[in-house]
Amino acid sequence: MWKFDEDKTAPVITAKAHVESTHNGAPVSLPQTAILFYMHSGPQYLLDHYPCTLLTEKLPRFLQGGPVWKLNEQICFLDGGRGAPQAVDTLEIIAALGVQKVFSVGMCGGFSDQAQVGDVLVPDRAFVEEGTSLHYYQQIDCALPDKALFSKLSSIKGAKALPIVSTDAVYRQTFYKEQLWRQKGAVAVDMETSALFSVGKYLGLQVAAVLMVSDRHPLRPQDPEWEWKMTPAMRQELFARTMDAILSDEN
Repeated sequence: MWKFDEDKTAPVITAKAHVESTHNGAPVSLPQTAILFYMHSGPQYLLDHYPCTLLTEKLPRFLQGGPVWKLNEQICFLDGGRGAPQAVDTLEIIAALGVQKVFSVGMCGGFSDQAQVGDVLVPDRAFVEEGTSLHYYQQIDCALPDKALFSKLSSIKGAKALPIVSTDAVYRQTFYKEQLWRQKGAVAVDMETSALFSVGKYLGLQVAAVLMVSDRHPLRPQDPEWEWKMTPAMRQELFARTMDAILSDEN
């Protein structure tokens, strides 16, 4: 753990100071709701299917900012990055720019018979095995989504409300460790969700996530090897079903 009770000092740099720094240009004001995509082609799907407006060419985050678009007066969307550090960099910055509600859309690898390729998961908790959360909390085993946003995403047809785990270490998901994860109830793994839930709560944001199972891990060493299974059609289906849920009461 890297958060200390005795540490009363201020951060050397804050998100608010970063967005106001001169090298980032004039700060942009964002709508209250953001959709963060943690998978390829999400923003392009919205650009292809909805009337959208470019808000800024570059989100002023610390780690390689990209474009932000406005879907309507209440919703913006962007690529959230990859991995917990960049995910939280994004979260801190958009919070400083006015966002209050966050829907995260991404992928996960299934390691349970409860999670098949193509399944849509709406995590009801995310066990913390990433390091970013440990700079915000002295102790944290799992992080929870906002109840209202979780309920909205749970309305996605066929969605499964199941626990996942988030990790930084792509190449240390051992058979032993995945068995421990199953014993805790987790069915899949990603790299961002637990940090988004935990830091979202820390910042006073509402955050929930939807993930599609993109691949299945072998449960035993003798099982067939890992193989990527996500297809463009699966991505499109996830985006369509997710947007139907998010926009269900917008009209």
